[in-house]
Amino acid sequence: MSAKVEPLGAWEPYVAHSLALGIGVLAVLAAAVLLELSRTLAETYRGRWFAGNGRDVFHVGAAGVLAAALFVNGLPPALACLVAASLLLLPLVVLDSLPPRRPVRLALLLALVGLAAAPPLIEPRSIVGTANLVARYLFPH
Repeated sequence: MSAKVEPLGAWEPYVAHSLALGIGVLAVLAAAVLLELSRTLAETYRGRWFAGNGRDVFHVGAAGVLAAALFVNGLPPALACLVAASLLLLPLVVLDSLPPRRPVRLALLLALVGLAAAPPLIEPRSIVGTANLVARYLFPH
C-alpha cells in the first residue's frame, strides 16, 4: 500500500496559531512599508535606474517577508511563495495610482495587503487543503 503524498505538501505550522497571527501582522506591516518606500523613492529619484528596476528589490522583499510569515504559519515553501506573490498583485497594480500623501497611501497599502493576507493567515490549513485538491485535479496520476 502506498502512502498518500500531497502534491504541494502538508500543513505543518512551526509556531502556535496566535504567535503565527502576530508574525503575520508584522509581515503585513513590513510589506506595506516596503511597498510605500519603493513608491516614495521612485518619486524622489524619478528617471534613474531606481525608479524602474530598483523598485523590484523592495517588491521582492515584501513578498519574501510575507512568504516567510506564511511558511511559519504552516504553508509549504512553494505554496507560501505563490500565495505571497498572489496577494501582492493588486497592491502592486494600484501602487502608482494611490494618493500622493504618504500617510494616506500607507494606510491604503496596509488595508490592501492586510485584506489579501487575512485568509491564509487566519485559516492556513484550508488554503493548503484547497491548493492540494486543485493540484490533484489538475495533475492526476
